[in-house]
Amino acid sequence: MTELERRSEIKASAIVSKEGLMMASKLPGDIDEDAISAMSAGMLSLGTRVGSILKCGEVEQIIIKGAEGLTITMDAGPEAVLILIAPADAKLGMIFFDIKITIEGIKDLLKA
Repeated sequence: MTELERRSEIKASAIVSKEGLMMASKLPGDIDEDAISAMSAGMLSLGTRVGSILKCGEVEQIIIKGAEGLTITMDAGPEAVLILIAPADAKLGMIFFDIKITIEGIKDLLKA
């Protein structure tokens, strides 16, 4: 995750299990990791159900855009969810390129 933050505009990141448990984190100290991990996994699960009902296919990402920044939640394989925080004006194309590489690494690590 440190490499992702070095290569892109990502300010913070975390890997969460699909059950909502924190696996790894580079989040600021003032963020409640237990709450974020549980809510992010739940949000991806809910997004998946909505996508299914609307026949949009498998949900790949959920983006929350706030005045101060972006939160990107992405499926990272059968066991994990990747959570990222970026500036509101971030270049999403570059971020998604870097995220793709990071997710492949996460999947490889979780297979071992």
